[in-house]
Amino acid sequence: MLAAFSQLALLSQHAAEGQDLSAAEIEQAIHDLLEPEVSVETKAEFLLCLARKGETPREIADFAILLRELAADPHVDLGLLGGKLLDTCGTGADGANTFNVSTAVAFVLATADIPVAKHGNRAITSKCGSADVLEALGVKIEMSPERMKESLETLKIGFLFAPHYHKTFKAIQPVRQYLAQQGKRTIFNLLGPLVNPARPNMQIIGVYDPVLTDLYAQVLYLMKMKRGLVVHGYGPGNAPAMDELSTIGLSKISQLHSNGNVETFEVDSSTFGFQPATLNDLRGGDAKTNAQIIYNLLSGTDKGPRRDFVAYNASAGFVLAGQAKNIQHGVERAIEILESRGALAKLDAFRHFSMG
Repeated sequence: MLAAFSQLALLSQHAAEGQDLSAAEIEQAIHDLLEPEVSVETKAEFLLCLARKGETPREIADFAILLRELAADPHVDLGLLGGKLLDTCGTGADGANTFNVSTAVAFVLATADIPVAKHGNRAITSKCGSADVLEALGVKIEMSPERMKESLETLKIGFLFAPHYHKTFKAIQPVRQYLAQQGKRTIFNLLGPLVNPARPNMQIIGVYDPVLTDLYAQVLYLMKMKRGLVVHGYGPGNAPAMDELSTIGLSKISQLHSNGNVETFEVDSSTFGFQPATLNDLRGGDAKTNAQIIYNLLSGTDKGPRRDFVAYNASAGFVLAGQAKNIQHGVERAIEILESRGALAKLDAFRHFSMG
Protein backbone atom coordinates (compact mmCIF):
# COMPACT_ATOMS: atom_id res chain seq x y z
CA MET A 1 0.00 0.00 0.00
CA LEU A 2 2.75 2.46 0.97
CA ALA A 3 4.67 1.86 -2.27
CA ALA A 4 1.57 2.39 -4.38
CA PHE A 5 0.71 5.54 -2.42
CA SER A 6 4.22 6.91 -2.85
CA GLN A 7 4.23 6.28 -6.61
CA LEU A 8 0.89 7.98 -7.25
CA ALA A 9 1.78 10.88 -4.95
CA LEU A 10 5.03 11.36 -6.88
CA LEU A 11 3.18 11.31 -10.20
CA SER A 12 0.72 13.86 -8.82
CA GLN A 13 3.67 16.09 -8.00
CA HIS A 14 5.10 15.71 -11.50
CA ALA A 15 1.77 16.69 -13.05
CA ALA A 16 1.36 19.59 -10.61
CA GLU A 17 4.75 20.87 -11.76
CA GLY A 18 3.56 20.80 -15.36
CA GLN A 19 5.51 17.71 -16.42
CA ASP A 20 3.96 15.48 -19.07
CA LEU A 21 3.89 11.82 -18.04
CA SER A 22 5.80 9.14 -19.90
CA ALA A 23 4.22 5.88 -21.06
CA ALA A 24 5.92 4.08 -18.16
CA GLU A 25 4.55 6.60 -15.66
CA ILE A 26 1.06 6.23 -17.07
CA GLU A 27 1.32 2.46 -16.76
CA GLN A 28 2.29 2.92 -13.11
CA ALA A 29 -0.56 5.38 -12.59
CA ILE A 30 -3.11 2.93 -13.99
CA HIS A 31 -1.73 0.18 -11.76
CA ASP A 32 -2.16 2.40 -8.71
CA LEU A 33 -5.59 3.69 -9.72
CA LEU A 34 -6.77 0.08 -9.95
CA GLU A 35 -5.27 -0.78 -6.56
CA PRO A 36 -8.10 -0.97 -3.98
CA GLU A 37 -5.71 -0.24 -1.10
CA VAL A 38 -4.86 3.21 -2.45
CA SER A 39 -7.20 5.81 -0.98
CA VAL A 40 -9.87 7.57 -3.04
CA GLU A 41 -8.38 10.91 -2.00
CA THR A 42 -4.93 9.96 -3.33
CA LYS A 43 -6.40 8.82 -6.64
CA ALA A 44 -8.52 11.95 -6.92
CA GLU A 45 -5.55 14.22 -6.26
CA PHE A 46 -3.58 12.58 -9.07
CA LEU A 47 -6.45 12.87 -11.56
CA LEU A 48 -7.09 16.49 -10.62
CA CYS A 49 -3.39 17.41 -10.92
CA LEU A 50 -3.34 15.84 -14.39
CA ALA A 51 -6.50 17.72 -15.37
CA ARG A 52 -5.13 21.04 -14.11
CA LYS A 53 -1.94 20.48 -16.11
CA GLY A 54 -4.00 19.61 -19.17
CA GLU A 55 -3.87 16.10 -20.60
CA THR A 56 -1.84 15.85 -23.81
CA PRO A 57 -2.99 13.76 -26.79
CA ARG A 58 -0.15 11.33 -26.08
CA GLU A 59 -1.17 10.91 -22.42
CA ILE A 60 -4.82 10.33 -23.33
CA ALA A 61 -3.87 7.84 -26.05
CA ASP A 62 -1.54 5.92 -23.71
CA PHE A 63 -4.20 5.77 -21.00
CA ALA A 64 -6.78 4.53 -23.51
CA ILE A 65 -4.52 1.92 -25.09
CA LEU A 66 -3.44 0.46 -21.76
CA LEU A 67 -6.96 0.38 -20.33
CA ARG A 68 -8.30 -1.22 -23.50
CA GLU A 69 -5.67 -3.94 -23.23
CA LEU A 70 -7.06 -4.81 -19.79
CA ALA A 71 -10.56 -5.34 -21.22
CA ALA A 72 -12.04 -8.63 -22.40
CA ASP A 73 -11.19 -8.97 -26.10
CA PRO A 74 -13.98 -10.21 -28.40
CA HIS A 75 -11.34 -10.88 -31.11
CA VAL A 76 -13.22 -9.15 -33.89
CA ASP A 77 -11.84 -10.00 -37.35
CA LEU A 78 -11.93 -6.86 -39.49
CA GLY A 79 -11.38 -9.03 -42.56
CA LEU A 80 -14.83 -10.55 -42.05
CA LEU A 81 -16.32 -7.05 -41.88
CA GLY A 82 -14.88 -5.71 -45.12
CA GLY A 83 -12.01 -4.00 -43.31
CA LYS A 84 -14.30 -1.46 -41.64
CA LEU A 85 -15.63 -1.18 -38.11
CA LEU A 86 -17.28 1.95 -36.74
CA ASP A 87 -18.31 3.18 -33.30
CA THR A 88 -20.70 6.04 -32.61
CA CYS A 89 -20.13 7.32 -29.10
CA GLY A 90 -19.99 10.57 -27.19
CA THR A 91 -18.24 11.63 -24.03
CA GLY A 92 -21.51 12.68 -22.43
CA ALA A 93 -21.41 15.31 -19.69
CA ASP A 94 -22.75 18.02 -22.01
CA GLY A 95 -25.85 18.62 -19.89
CA ALA A 96 -28.12 18.82 -22.95
CA ASN A 97 -30.10 15.65 -22.08
CA THR A 98 -30.83 14.81 -25.72
CA PHE A 99 -32.31 11.42 -26.51
CA ASN A 100 -29.90 8.59 -27.42
CA VAL A 101 -29.21 9.77 -30.95
CA SER A 102 -25.96 7.80 -31.40
CA THR A 103 -27.84 4.57 -30.60
CA ALA A 104 -30.44 5.37 -33.26
CA VAL A 105 -27.62 6.23 -35.68
CA ALA A 106 -26.01 2.83 -35.08
CA PHE A 107 -29.10 1.05 -36.43
CA VAL A 108 -29.31 3.36 -39.45
CA LEU A 109 -25.68 2.66 -40.39
CA ALA A 110 -25.94 -1.09 -39.76
CA THR A 111 -28.95 -1.19 -42.09
CA ALA A 112 -26.62 0.08 -44.81
CA ASP A 113 -24.18 -2.77 -44.01
CA ILE A 114 -21.73 -0.51 -42.20
CA PRO A 115 -20.52 -2.60 -39.21
CA VAL A 116 -21.06 -0.78 -35.91
CA ALA A 117 -19.66 -1.96 -32.57
CA LYS A 118 -21.56 0.21 -30.09
CA HIS A 119 -19.67 0.55 -26.83
CA GLY A 120 -21.85 1.88 -24.03
CA ASN A 121 -23.02 1.90 -20.46
CA ARG A 122 -25.91 2.81 -18.24
CA ALA A 123 -26.58 6.47 -17.51
CA ILE A 124 -23.77 8.28 -15.71
CA THR A 125 -24.16 11.94 -16.74
CA SER A 126 -27.69 11.77 -18.21
CA LYS A 127 -31.07 10.20 -17.46
CA CYS A 128 -30.62 7.37 -19.94
CA GLY A 129 -27.50 5.66 -21.30
CA SER A 130 -27.25 3.52 -24.42
CA ALA A 131 -27.49 0.36 -22.31
CA ASP A 132 -30.64 1.63 -20.62
CA VAL A 133 -32.43 2.49 -23.86
CA LEU A 134 -31.45 -0.76 -25.59
CA GLU A 135 -32.76 -2.70 -22.62
CA ALA A 136 -36.02 -0.73 -22.79
CA LEU A 137 -36.21 -1.67 -26.49
CA GLY A 138 -36.06 -5.34 -25.50
CA VAL A 139 -32.38 -6.03 -26.21
CA LYS A 140 -30.43 -8.31 -23.90
CA ILE A 141 -27.38 -6.13 -23.34
CA GLU A 142 -25.09 -8.63 -21.59
CA MET A 143 -24.27 -10.82 -24.56
CA SER A 144 -21.01 -12.77 -24.31
CA PRO A 145 -18.06 -11.51 -26.37
CA GLU A 146 -18.54 -14.53 -28.66
CA ARG A 147 -22.22 -13.70 -29.27
CA MET A 148 -21.41 -10.02 -29.77
CA LYS A 149 -18.84 -10.97 -32.41
CA GLU A 150 -21.36 -13.24 -34.15
CA SER A 151 -23.96 -10.46 -34.11
CA LEU A 152 -21.47 -8.05 -35.62
CA GLU A 153 -20.61 -10.47 -38.41
CA THR A 154 -24.20 -11.48 -39.25
CA LEU A 155 -26.21 -8.33 -38.49
CA LYS A 156 -23.47 -5.69 -38.79
CA ILE A 157 -24.26 -4.44 -35.29
CA GLY A 158 -23.03 -5.38 -31.83
CA PHE A 159 -23.31 -3.88 -28.37
CA LEU A 160 -20.47 -4.03 -25.86
CA PHE A 161 -21.84 -3.34 -22.38
CA ALA A 162 -18.87 -1.61 -20.78
CA PRO A 163 -19.00 -3.21 -17.28
CA HIS A 164 -19.17 -6.65 -18.92
CA TYR A 165 -15.84 -6.02 -20.68
CA HIS A 166 -14.02 -3.66 -18.31
CA LYS A 167 -14.05 -5.61 -15.06
CA THR A 168 -11.08 -3.62 -13.77
CA PHE A 169 -13.06 -0.37 -13.92
CA LYS A 170 -14.93 -1.43 -10.80
CA ALA A 171 -11.90 -0.32 -8.78
CA ILE A 172 -12.11 3.16 -10.34
CA GLN A 173 -15.83 3.74 -9.69
CA PRO A 174 -15.41 5.09 -6.12
CA VAL A 175 -13.01 7.83 -7.20
CA ARG A 176 -15.15 8.69 -10.23
CA GLN A 177 -18.21 9.03 -8.00
CA TYR A 178 -16.21 11.07 -5.51
CA LEU A 179 -15.12 13.51 -8.25
CA ALA A 180 -18.57 13.61 -9.86
CA GLN A 181 -20.07 14.71 -6.55
CA GLN A 182 -17.66 17.65 -6.64
CA GLY A 183 -18.49 18.43 -10.26
CA LYS A 184 -14.88 17.74 -11.31
CA ARG A 185 -13.98 16.41 -14.76
CA THR A 186 -10.85 14.34 -15.30
CA ILE A 187 -9.27 12.15 -17.95
CA PHE A 188 -11.94 9.51 -17.26
CA ASN A 189 -14.53 11.85 -18.76
CA LEU A 190 -12.51 11.61 -21.97
CA LEU A 191 -11.67 7.92 -22.11
CA GLY A 192 -15.08 6.24 -22.56
CA PRO A 193 -15.26 6.53 -26.37
CA LEU A 194 -11.62 5.45 -26.73
CA VAL A 195 -11.56 2.09 -24.94
CA ASN A 196 -13.94 0.06 -27.12
CA PRO A 197 -12.67 -3.55 -26.80
CA ALA A 198 -13.76 -4.32 -30.38
CA ARG A 199 -11.05 -1.91 -31.59
CA PRO A 200 -12.97 -0.06 -34.34
CA ASN A 201 -10.85 1.56 -37.01
CA MET A 202 -13.30 4.42 -37.64
CA GLN A 203 -15.09 6.57 -35.07
CA ILE A 204 -17.57 9.39 -34.73
CA ILE A 205 -17.00 10.92 -31.32
CA GLY A 206 -19.04 13.70 -29.81
CA VAL A 207 -17.29 15.80 -27.15
CA TYR A 208 -18.80 18.00 -24.42
CA ASP A 209 -16.46 20.94 -25.10
CA PRO A 210 -15.61 22.40 -28.55
CA VAL A 211 -12.03 22.94 -27.38
CA LEU A 212 -11.57 19.16 -27.39
CA THR A 213 -12.31 18.36 -31.04
CA ASP A 214 -8.81 18.89 -32.42
CA LEU A 215 -7.16 17.28 -29.39
CA TYR A 216 -9.38 14.21 -29.71
CA ALA A 217 -8.64 13.89 -33.42
CA GLN A 218 -4.93 13.85 -32.58
CA VAL A 219 -5.61 11.11 -30.01
CA LEU A 220 -7.38 9.02 -32.66
CA TYR A 221 -4.33 9.37 -34.91
CA LEU A 222 -2.00 8.24 -32.12
CA MET A 223 -4.28 5.24 -31.58
CA LYS A 224 -3.83 4.36 -35.28
CA MET A 225 -7.44 5.06 -36.20
CA LYS A 226 -8.08 4.85 -39.94
CA ARG A 227 -10.53 7.76 -40.06
CA GLY A 228 -12.44 9.78 -37.51
CA LEU A 229 -14.79 12.68 -36.98
CA VAL A 230 -14.83 14.49 -33.64
CA VAL A 231 -17.80 16.81 -33.27
CA HIS A 232 -19.40 19.35 -30.97
CA GLY A 233 -22.75 20.99 -31.60
CA TYR A 234 -23.69 24.52 -30.61
CA GLY A 235 -27.02 25.61 -29.20
CA PRO A 236 -28.90 28.92 -29.13
CA GLY A 237 -26.62 31.90 -29.63
CA ASN A 238 -23.84 29.51 -30.70
CA ALA A 239 -23.20 28.53 -27.10
CA PRO A 240 -21.54 25.12 -26.54
CA ALA A 241 -24.37 22.64 -26.16
CA MET A 242 -24.02 18.98 -27.10
CA ASP A 243 -21.71 16.10 -27.92
CA GLU A 244 -23.46 15.59 -31.27
CA LEU A 245 -23.83 17.40 -34.58
CA SER A 246 -26.38 20.13 -33.86
CA THR A 247 -29.48 20.92 -35.90
CA ILE A 248 -29.92 24.07 -33.81
CA GLY A 249 -27.14 25.91 -35.63
CA LEU A 250 -23.42 25.46 -36.06
CA SER A 251 -21.27 22.43 -35.30
CA LYS A 252 -17.51 22.18 -35.00
CA ILE A 253 -15.85 19.18 -36.63
CA SER A 254 -12.26 17.95 -36.52
CA GLN A 255 -11.77 15.31 -39.20
CA LEU A 256 -8.94 12.80 -39.13
CA HIS A 257 -8.09 11.78 -42.70
CA SER A 258 -6.53 8.46 -43.67
CA ASN A 259 -3.19 10.20 -44.31
CA GLY A 260 -3.07 11.42 -40.68
CA ASN A 261 -3.97 15.03 -41.41
CA VAL A 262 -6.52 16.72 -39.14
CA GLU A 263 -8.87 19.30 -40.67
CA THR A 264 -11.03 21.45 -38.39
CA PHE A 265 -14.04 23.41 -39.66
CA GLU A 266 -17.58 24.49 -38.81
CA VAL A 267 -20.81 23.49 -40.56
CA ASP A 268 -24.25 25.06 -40.41
CA SER A 269 -27.18 22.64 -40.28
CA SER A 270 -29.34 25.03 -42.32
CA THR A 271 -27.06 24.26 -45.29
CA PHE A 272 -28.69 20.82 -45.49
CA GLY A 273 -32.28 22.01 -45.57
CA PHE A 274 -33.09 21.41 -41.91
CA GLN A 275 -35.47 23.71 -40.10
CA PRO A 276 -33.66 25.07 -37.03
CA ALA A 277 -34.47 22.92 -34.00
CA THR A 278 -34.62 23.90 -30.36
CA LEU A 279 -33.06 22.04 -27.46
CA ASN A 280 -36.56 21.09 -26.32
CA ASP A 281 -37.14 19.42 -29.71
CA LEU A 282 -34.15 17.15 -29.14
CA ARG A 283 -34.40 16.41 -25.44
CA GLY A 284 -35.18 12.95 -24.20
CA GLY A 285 -36.22 11.51 -20.86
CA ASP A 286 -35.96 8.21 -19.07
CA ALA A 287 -35.27 4.87 -20.75
CA LYS A 288 -38.93 4.20 -21.59
CA THR A 289 -39.39 7.65 -23.12
CA ASN A 290 -36.20 7.43 -25.20
CA ALA A 291 -37.04 3.90 -26.35
CA GLN A 292 -40.36 5.17 -27.71
CA ILE A 293 -38.61 8.08 -29.43
CA ILE A 294 -36.15 5.71 -31.13
CA TYR A 295 -38.90 3.27 -32.10
CA ASN A 296 -40.90 6.10 -33.72
CA LEU A 297 -37.81 7.26 -35.61
CA LEU A 298 -36.78 3.82 -36.86
CA SER A 299 -40.36 3.03 -37.89
CA GLY A 300 -40.46 6.16 -40.04
CA THR A 301 -43.40 7.74 -38.21
CA ASP A 302 -41.45 10.66 -36.71
CA LYS A 303 -40.54 13.02 -39.55
CA GLY A 304 -39.82 16.09 -37.46
CA PRO A 305 -36.74 17.68 -35.83
CA ARG A 306 -35.67 14.42 -34.20
CA ARG A 307 -35.47 12.72 -37.58
CA ASP A 308 -33.31 15.57 -38.88
CA PHE A 309 -31.07 15.16 -35.82
CA VAL A 310 -30.58 11.44 -36.45
CA ALA A 311 -30.10 11.86 -40.21
CA TYR A 312 -27.52 14.60 -39.69
CA ASN A 313 -25.47 12.54 -37.25
CA ALA A 314 -25.81 9.37 -39.35
CA SER A 315 -24.48 11.29 -42.35
CA ALA A 316 -21.08 11.47 -40.67
CA GLY A 317 -20.96 7.67 -40.56
CA PHE A 318 -21.82 7.36 -44.23
CA VAL A 319 -19.03 9.81 -45.09
CA LEU A 320 -16.48 7.98 -42.91
CA ALA A 321 -17.39 4.60 -44.38
CA GLY A 322 -17.17 5.90 -47.95
CA GLN A 323 -20.88 5.41 -48.63
CA ALA A 324 -21.56 9.14 -49.08
CA LYS A 325 -19.52 11.71 -50.93
CA ASN A 326 -20.49 14.48 -48.49
CA ILE A 327 -22.79 15.26 -45.56
CA GLN A 328 -25.72 16.22 -47.80
CA HIS A 329 -25.55 12.86 -49.55
CA GLY A 330 -25.28 11.12 -46.18
CA VAL A 331 -28.37 12.92 -44.89
CA GLU A 332 -30.34 11.76 -47.93
CA ARG A 333 -29.21 8.15 -47.41
CA ALA A 334 -30.19 8.24 -43.74
CA ILE A 335 -33.66 9.63 -44.47
CA GLU A 336 -34.25 6.95 -47.11
CA ILE A 337 -33.40 4.23 -44.57
CA LEU A 338 -35.61 5.75 -41.87
CA GLU A 339 -38.57 6.05 -44.26
CA SER A 340 -38.10 2.48 -45.50
CA ARG A 341 -38.42 1.08 -41.93
CA GLY A 342 -35.26 -0.92 -42.64
CA ALA A 343 -33.65 0.32 -39.43
CA LEU A 344 -36.65 -0.93 -37.45
CA ALA A 345 -36.22 -4.37 -39.04
CA LYS A 346 -32.55 -4.23 -38.01
CA LEU A 347 -33.53 -3.44 -34.42
CA ASP A 348 -36.02 -6.34 -34.41
CA ALA A 349 -33.40 -8.74 -35.76
CA PHE A 350 -30.87 -7.56 -33.17
CA ARG A 351 -33.35 -7.94 -30.34
CA HIS A 352 -34.22 -11.49 -31.38
CA PHE A 353 -30.55 -12.38 -31.79
CA SER A 354 -29.70 -11.06 -28.32
CA MET A 355 -32.29 -13.38 -26.76
CA GLY A 356 -30.88 -16.49 -28.42
